[in-house]
Amino acid sequence: MFRPYADEVPWDLLEAAGGAENVLREVLQLNLLRVAKFGDQVVGVYGIRPLSPTRYELVALTVARAFRRKGLGRWLLGHAIGLAESRGAREITARGQLHPSPVQAGSSFLAQAGFTADGADWLLTLTPE
Repeated sequence: MFRPYADEVPWDLLEAAGGAENVLREVLQLNLLRVAKFGDQVVGVYGIRPLSPTRYELVALTVARAFRRKGLGRWLLGHAIGLAESRGAREITARGQLHPSPVQAGSSFLAQAGFTADGADWLLTLTPE
């Protein structure tokens, strides 16, 4: 996992994830964008941002098509959760338009990671040990 250099921000992948460019630029400025690389190629990316001191939002998470279905998305999500938690998060939200509808929660990637439907969005509540 890396903070991307300015010239390696994967705008094509981020656009595919459906994130709003202004939000993604905010995440980049906050230094909360991370990329996964295979050699010199960026193959996955996620971005989070604080909504409050204890609530963060997953604004993007995507994997390059050739690297999907290999566990990389799950690994990126785990890293995103860990980064948010290390910054004080107790809740993480994900917007419904970025991920499958909560109506499909039984088979959803986020549901498998512990997120629950929260209206049109997703919510993960972190409990301190």
